[in-house]
Amino acid sequence: MSSTRAPGRACAVAERTPPRPPQRIAYAVLALALVGLGLRFLALGFTPRILPAVIVVGGVWLGYEASRPRRSTRYEVSRLWICREGDCRKLSELGAARLDWHRPSVWGGWRPALQLQLGRESWPLELGLEGWHDVWDCLRELRPDLGLPDWRRHPAVLKLLVHHRHRGVRLPPGVEVHETSNTAAALVGGLATATAHLFVLPLLGLAGPPWDLPASVVVVGLAVWGYGRLDPPRLERVPPPRPANAPQAERAQVK
Repeated sequence: MSSTRAPGRACAVAERTPPRPPQRIAYAVLALALVGLGLRFLALGFTPRILPAVIVVGGVWLGYEASRPRRSTRYEVSRLWICREGDCRKLSELGAARLDWHRPSVWGGWRPALQLQLGRESWPLELGLEGWHDVWDCLRELRPDLGLPDWRRHPAVLKLLVHHRHRGVRLPPGVEVHETSNTAAALVGGLATATAHLFVLPLLGLAGPPWDLPASVVVVGLAVWGYGRLDPPRLERVPPPRPANAPQAERAQVK
């Protein structure tokens, strides 16, 4: 079928739209600024030279991410059909649904996804899509034979929700996560750096320009890591399990 929408009334929709032009322009400008800054540091003989090189590489990578073409991703499920980007299949063809890792490209990182097995094909429903939890609930309701557990009590999903920032997971409504305070981490890193430069390095005989930058990097890294261990992110609230016979909320309507 050529339609991106599942025939019949939609049970759930999960989608991600590509970045808008203003976002792409902002990323491109930032990428050029990073490359220019890194090259400037290299021309001035900044040491250690690895730092400006990393800045240049970061700018090139950001420019690539801003310029590469991206298509919107859309999943839609109805009582009899499941569709992905213009390809619709009968829901009865869905042979398995399991949580696994998905790598969209060679340059892209691994992302958590609900792998939907349709014959020899596997459709990755990434947990970064808006509405992935609705599709998950719909599949549990319409295809209970798949044995798909409730994501609200799935240990692996709960762990991903805690680290959603690093795993690219979109939080469902009602989920609350305690985040490590970036402000507090920066304050701890600054205090640790000042203490090291004023007391520790002179005591060790390592005070001076050659040691300033390496020591700062190491001290800040250790301080932020230690603070993250003392105040780690954690789940504060997860919606209660949904009854198996509860009707699917009409979150997304076919327009």
